Amino acid sequence: MAGGENFQRGLESLQRAQFEEAREAFQQALAANPDWAEAQINLGVACLELGRVDEAQAAFERAHQLAPASEDVYYNLGVVYEKQKRVDDAQTAYEKARALRPTVPETRCNLGNIYREKGLLEQAVEEYRAAVDLQPYFALAHNNLAVTYAMLSDFESAGYHAQIARALGYEVHPDFLSHLRAALEKRKKELGLP
Repeated sequence: MAGGENFQRGLESLQRAQFEEAREAFQQALAANPDWAEAQINLGVACLELGRVDEAQAAFERAHQLAPASEDVYYNLGVVYEKQKRVDDAQTAYEKARALRPTVPETRCNLGNIYREKGLLEQAVEEYRAAVDLQPYFALAHNNLAVTYAMLSDFESAGYHAQIARALGYEVHPDFLSHLRAALEKRKKELGLP
């Protein structure tokens, strides 16, 4: 395929976190083959990493025209919309990504974040639980479960998931941990436990 060497160079640059080099390589690959959806997606990823959100959005929208059933396109559009504070659009994009491929833990976690932000806490828990079922060592999803359970006043479940997140190396916010300890102590006293 025309532009294949540049595409490969772009992938290697992405893996090395050399995002400007990746961006340039994908642009060169697309100059040779402008209808290459995967190159558009990876160009968008490189642009996102560089903070070029509008450029990323344009790449993902072009990729969507080329591959309208791509879970990757919808997931990345969700990320763009989140960065742009377009919560409803992000929700729609993540829900489409989930419908196309429900086994991606990052999609489930990001959708949970959107639901939590919108106050749909039970739906958020459902998405975070799906994320940790798919990837048990997903520390961020455990942390987000802990926060959401605390918002629901289920402090035992919150403590459980905060403990897992910490064991997995996630830096759970100290103020949250203090709040959680206080809530659990209060609950013990209410139940008459030592």
